[in-house]
Amino acid sequence: MNILNNNNINILDLPDELLCVIFNKLNMMDMFYSLVDINQRFNRLIFDSLYIHHLNFAIKRFDVHHYSMYNDILDRVCSKILPQINDKVNKLTVDPLSMERILCAVHYPQLHSLSLINYQLKTLSQHLSSMIINFI
Repeated sequence: MNILNNNNINILDLPDELLCVIFNKLNMMDMFYSLVDINQRFNRLIFDSLYIHHLNFAIKRFDVHHYSMYNDILDRVCSKILPQINDKVNKLTVDPLSMERILCAVHYPQLHSLSLINYQLKTLSQHLSSMIINFI
């Protein structure tokens, strides 16, 4: 297709390099939820080991009204996406809302770094205590 003569450019007409730039600007959770399984090309780009070696699931601001939607997204990511990529993850960044579910969803054999964002000491202590009890 000659996209120079066509005013109706589709995202699928963009080169892989440009799609990767766009994907890197998106929130990882939203990208996984919205773009995985759209087509084989998107899956190949999204699941590229250079891209998914660091998964950042920390969200900057959270509106309590969107909690149920966030739970749906997190459910899909934990049940459908993480099992496909868990062996490629080297670094995880999580926040209090996602930590327990993300860490307990799958085993991360290549995980070398875990970053905890937006934690208060009391909340962190409670999460770590419950996780240790669950592992025992």
